[in-house]
Amino acid sequence: MKKMTLFLAILIFSRIGIAYGADLAPNGLQNFFLGSTNASAGNINQVLALLVGPAGPPGPAGVAGRDGFVGMNGVDGMPGAPGATGEAGPQGAQGVPGVQGLPGATGATGPQGVAGATGAQGPAGPAGGGPVLGYSGGALELRGCASTVQIKIERKFMADGFRLQGISVGLIPEKCVGQKLIVYAKSSTTVKCQKVIAALGVTLIDSTASCVKESDGTSVRDFFYQSETQTGTTINSLNPAIGVEITE
Repeated sequence: MKKMTLFLAILIFSRIGIAYGADLAPNGLQNFFLGSTNASAGNINQVLALLVGPAGPPGPAGVAGRDGFVGMNGVDGMPGAPGATGEAGPQGAQGVPGVQGLPGATGATGPQGVAGATGAQGPAGPAGGGPVLGYSGGALELRGCASTVQIKIERKFMADGFRLQGISVGLIPEKCVGQKLIVYAKSSTTVKCQKVIAALGVTLIDSTASCVKESDGTSVRDFFYQSETQTGTTINSLNPAIGVEITE
């Protein structure tokens, strides 16, 4: 860089010449380039001439200036007024229902279940239009307010064996309350005993019930065990077939 500066200085001083010369004549002016002139001439200014050499190579780029300060953010403008509500669009067309799917395949048959316990023996059929008969200690099917009732024989042990103390009829529904419960039992003869059902559940037919012979309607008092007389039908002489009906 220093060599380049020295070279340019030598070139400039060797190419540029400024001369001022005085003429022998008074007020004479002499110019190195333009010759002599007189001071009386209208232009008495010195004439300077500059001889410029060829353009040198461009200098190195200057250092970039520092960035200016970041300006402050402007204030947010006021929110614009809400736009007008747009018109409702047209209603879409109703889609076409899809095709019904095919029915699924039938599932495989499940394994056979375990056989249930053997049910109780069913009642005997009506005998000559009489009541439905069944076995003591089992269940009876009825027609009317109760579809099924349960019979239980109540016994009283005596010195000579068991005596019939009563016949209880269970599973009586509420809609049978107020109706007459009639029990048919047989020892030496068929006896018909009846009692009004006072409550749902179990009704006991015993010595407090009204009992008559079915054949002639005469009253029977010792069919069930009597504590006063210690009498009653023996269980061994009781026919296992017992009939039950409920009537209004």
